[in-house]
Amino acid sequence: MVPHLRLWLIALWASSVAGAVVIAGLVLGRYEWATFLWAAAIGLAVGLPAALLNWAYLRPRRAREVGLMGQAPPDRG
Repeated sequence: MVPHLRLWLIALWASSVAGAVVIAGLVLGRYEWATFLWAAAIGLAVGLPAALLNWAYLRPRRAREVGLMGQAPPDRG
């Protein structure tokens, strides 16, 4: 099963952080392509942990069952 909530949260957090970094870079006068690469890297580096922590906050019981990264299958017994 695909963890839909986690995927949506990762996409939202990463794109929001990357967008803020791009805006900050453009405001500071950095108009080269490296600004966008830095924004993507920072968006993933900050957005991924933030999204997973947000998921754990929204689904605390599920996060305890499967772990933050989903490494353990849930007990069906």
